[in-house]
Amino acid sequence: MRLIRFNVFLFVTVLLSFPAWSQNSTTPTFSSGSIEELAWKFFVDINRKNSKGQLTWESWKTQACINNPSDCPGNRLHKSQLRAANHTESPKRTGGCSPMTTKSSAPTSLKPFLPKNLSKKPIFCEEVTINPAEQAYAESKNLLTVVGQMQYLQLGNTINFPWNAIEVKADWVPASSFTNVSFDCNKPSKQIYTEKIDGVCYGLAGLHLNSKIFPNWLWATFEPQYSKTNPNRCNPKLYNACVDPWGSKPAKSTGKTTKPTAALQALFKSAGNSLDPAFQNYRLTGVQTEFNQPIHSRGVLGSSFVEYNAQVPAQQASCITCHSYAERNIKTGQTPPGGAPNGFPSTGPRPPLSKEFKTLDFSWFLGFGVPGK
Repeated sequence: MRLIRFNVFLFVTVLLSFPAWSQNSTTPTFSSGSIEELAWKFFVDINRKNSKGQLTWESWKTQACINNPSDCPGNRLHKSQLRAANHTESPKRTGGCSPMTTKSSAPTSLKPFLPKNLSKKPIFCEEVTINPAEQAYAESKNLLTVVGQMQYLQLGNTINFPWNAIEVKADWVPASSFTNVSFDCNKPSKQIYTEKIDGVCYGLAGLHLNSKIFPNWLWATFEPQYSKTNPNRCNPKLYNACVDPWGSKPAKSTGKTTKPTAALQALFKSAGNSLDPAFQNYRLTGVQTEFNQPIHSRGVLGSSFVEYNAQVPAQQASCITCHSYAERNIKTGQTPPGGAPNGFPSTGPRPPLSKEFKTLDFSWFLGFGVPGK
């Protein structure tokens, strides 16, 4: 059943038949009219393990692979594209990891939130993937290179992903980035999901997912309730408190551990052994489908790990606003000057750019994640 566009503040019932991007996908019922419920349904479905032992989203096309096709399929991790943009580095760099925000590098607004357990040279790595529905659309329109995008847009076409397109951004951190943390991938933790990548054991400290199921996409971010890696989770002075009336008990948190609601527990149970137990300790930081969401934070939404280490200033994070600047100049091939969020208003609706800029349909994957030719 295709998307029924509705006002999320009304009580509605929508049945979503998820496509074949998940080998283990069920047919969940979205019955509460809550975008938090929908975000959780996506979270559980994309984190189910497939027959190869991969999380579902790990089997999708990676940004690093597109940038370096000769390295595929092994190439996964790369530097934070947002941090690179904020530091005027080439955002197309893909290998290696990025430095975490430290005392010597933190902008003024972020200094009050410095973790106290960082090692001398802490790093984190990023991974971005697109699901088969998005990949198929991008390939059919020749959008996986800058040149291909320009040719498509110069003909007067508009990039508009199908309703079942999904993107995932994951931030991984090694235990060596902290002074009192140890990950053992041979002994999985129940506090944070761990995985060995290229011989190193990493913890999944932040996960963004966005789905084109709404015209302006659905944006949701999740973090583990693990203070050693995520000490600023739900801190409203940094970005926003966590408010999740569907999945969290109590519904609002400013950093204290919460319990899953009965509805969320039932969702975890329905996934069975395909969902690693560690994911039951993750919580929804927030969700957006419009520029004024979350309502309680007046449109501010950011991960205390992902945006913080990309050095997005305090109170200036918004997934939907940042991604609304994903555009391409059809004359020069450039993305908007200044990058998001530094060069633009970072929350709320954005002012229009010049007529030479055409939308990439909220996809920085297309903006930063593809090679020139």
